[in-house]
Amino acid sequence: MAETDPDLLRHSRHALLTGFDEEGVEALRTARALVIGAGGLGCPAATYLVASGIGTLHWMDGDQVDGTNLGRQVLFGPDDIGRHKVDAGATALTRINPETRIIAEAVFADAALLDQAIPLADVVLDCTDRWETRQTINACCVKHGVPLVSAAAIEWSGQLLAVDPDRPEHACYACVFDPAHEPGAAACGAYGVLSPLVGAMGCLQAAEAIKLILTRQGRQASPPQLLSLLDIRSGQWQQLKIARNPACTVCSDLRRE
Repeated sequence: MAETDPDLLRHSRHALLTGFDEEGVEALRTARALVIGAGGLGCPAATYLVASGIGTLHWMDGDQVDGTNLGRQVLFGPDDIGRHKVDAGATALTRINPETRIIAEAVFADAALLDQAIPLADVVLDCTDRWETRQTINACCVKHGVPLVSAAAIEWSGQLLAVDPDRPEHACYACVFDPAHEPGAAACGAYGVLSPLVGAMGCLQAAEAIKLILTRQGRQASPPQLLSLLDIRSGQWQQLKIARNPACTVCSDLRRE
């Protein structure tokens, strides 16, 4: 059998999808994703991007594994406690798909780092849980015209938003969540979060990132932009139409024409 047969088998189900096919597989294999955060969202998002054949995964998080992470951050085990999350995660991801180039950067994202990393990416996944960091990521993605997939999960509730700055009708994260009005909710360490919820939202982030890559390659039509809300306790799923805010302090000035 040819040496490429294992790769053909890995991606065979994607190649059968309408709007994906072999050219879509190749587009994914040459794409670069920046995943910011290696926690409950970042672990499943990175796992499914790598399993799906993303060419390069740049993973950024300065945190270390501790015992409270093990119930929901499924790339880690007890032996990883004390290791940097991105390093432990990279070891696990390499076992899943050794063909993906993984850049594990054990740092916390700030404006300077993001200004260097985001222009190199085809898509950015915000898997963080800090308001200021989310706003900084969004502003940098708008500035450089790079698509962003943002998700959040707290207690029993999750949210998902995909933004393509090249589409003039798309609202950016700041259009929907005003940087001047930080919500009162705290991180999951204060409020708790259901383990399968973060897994579900991280998987959905990976799916949205893949769709954005295919859309920008002309493989798929761009779907309407929606803010998706999941209440996993009741099983209710809502999708809300959103609109760009012409007075947005971020994209009204930085949006590329």
